[in-house]
Amino acid sequence: MTSVIARDATEADAELLLAWRNDAATRQTSRSTGVIDLDSHLRWLRGVLAASGRILLVLEEAGKPVGTVRFDDEGDREWEVSITLAPESRGRGLARPVLEAGERALAARTDAVAVLAAVHEENAASAALFARAGYLEVAPPADGFRRLRKTLH
Repeated sequence: MTSVIARDATEADAELLLAWRNDAATRQTSRSTGVIDLDSHLRWLRGVLAASGRILLVLEEAGKPVGTVRFDDEGDREWEVSITLAPESRGRGLARPVLEAGERALAARTDAVAVLAAVHEENAASAALFARAGYLEVAPPADGFRRLRKTLH
């Protein structure tokens, strides 16, 4: 079993997170598909780190960053999840341990009752990940994304 540990992201992670975010495969299945410059990314990152309704984690395996998970408070004790694996970490079976470590961190820090996910209709790997993790489709696809939900506890 792969041991993945969640830690809070910091400004020191900016360039790493930007490289993962600007990866072509990541952008292809994101809501925003354009390349982001460092200044814009730093403004975004500082805003996320300062926001009370957002949690940004870096997930590590054996001390090496392998992915990131962000949770956004959607109200009613529901949080939307966004997950990105480092390009070099893909295909190693880390997506589920990364997601689960993120969910554990969310549960430890909040009174969340559910996690939501928006999955690009063409992202079969992500859809399979969330299905294996217990997420169920809750609405018809809209704007190219499927809406999924998992009840916690």
